[in-house]
Amino acid sequence: MQNYHWQPLSIQEIRYLMKNISIPWWIAGGWALDLHYGKQTREHEDMDILIRKIDLPLLKKHLGESYELFLANNGSLSKLIDSKSINIQSGSIWVKMKHEITWLFEIMLMDTENNEWIYKRDNKIKRPLSEIEAITEDGIPYIKPEIQLLYKGGSSVVRQKDNNDLERMLPILKKDEMKWLYHTLSQQFNGEHPWLQIINNRIQSILSHALIIGGTGMLSEASLWLADTSAKISIIARDQRKMERLLSKANPDAFITPLLVDYKDSTALRENIRNCIQQNGPIDLVVAWIHSNSNHALDIISQEVAQQGSAWKLYHVLGSSSDAAQIKETAVKKYPGCQYRQIQLGFILEKKHSRWLTNQEISEGVIDAIVNEKSVKVVGTLDPWDRRS
Repeated sequence: MQNYHWQPLSIQEIRYLMKNISIPWWIAGGWALDLHYGKQTREHEDMDILIRKIDLPLLKKHLGESYELFLANNGSLSKLIDSKSINIQSGSIWVKMKHEITWLFEIMLMDTENNEWIYKRDNKIKRPLSEIEAITEDGIPYIKPEIQLLYKGGSSVVRQKDNNDLERMLPILKKDEMKWLYHTLSQQFNGEHPWLQIINNRIQSILSHALIIGGTGMLSEASLWLADTSAKISIIARDQRKMERLLSKANPDAFITPLLVDYKDSTALRENIRNCIQQNGPIDLVVAWIHSNSNHALDIISQEVAQQGSAWKLYHVLGSSSDAAQIKETAVKKYPGCQYRQIQLGFILEKKHSRWLTNQEISEGVIDAIVNEKSVKVVGTLDPWDRRS
């Protein structure tokens, strides 16, 4: 169907079109992955939304007489007249304005039973409807990434852009999301699918033990992400209430070791680091947010981690006024096994004003630095310095 002309609606146009509709709906396709990723990563030829098959008559009524719906199946289009009696085993619904020739969006129909989503290519693969949805911060519903990747990988033809989508998404998927995708693809294809080895390699490369210092405050979202993407995580913090609040938000399956210690207490800090390494194994990644008046804490932590004798990564979160070059030089000299990374915190320029970074923006910057293994990551901007709040 490559000869058909598409001028797909935008995310916001779809949101407006579906405003006040009484049925659940979700952005699907490549846009769903980009919504989860947090930004547009490639061009999208069309716009897909997913609804329950039983809700098609209500959606058709909501769209009204201004729109025309066509069943797309096996390379052909046929106008949809009676959506109540339709029995679609495959294909989808294309939508355009009446008397126009450009297609606006595609409706994917899902089978459901007892409030469960049923995978159309293998009806043994099911999931509660409450577990297929993710929502952006501004309230746009989209299908969860592991389900969308199953749709892509489970197709009879896996395109290069689908392979690229998998490669891009794997570093930000949670452990349970990767395992679910691996299991369902393996089930559909009896263990024979080119993605299985790729997914398994990623699962096997999950961090064994991550350590985060200052992870219950501005880095709390980064802590929760690390808890989902690492086998084990240890978190150093001083405030028990903040620690308890963080633990209450964590995935119940996450392996988190709370270390309630004031990193200014050198003896207690060293003892806690040694104990957590003994308990959870060698540390392969450290995220450190340490106040400038306690730089000895980073020395102590690095000394203990370096004794493992293996390479490890340090993501050092620095305030924008830190002497980053000097800190890096010291770290590399003292700890040869340390792959040093810097995350420099700046500020945000908004028209004539500036503001400091939010905790969410800082955590997102830390996550981006880790996912993309950036040697230097500036969150916000450092220039012009005299414009900071």
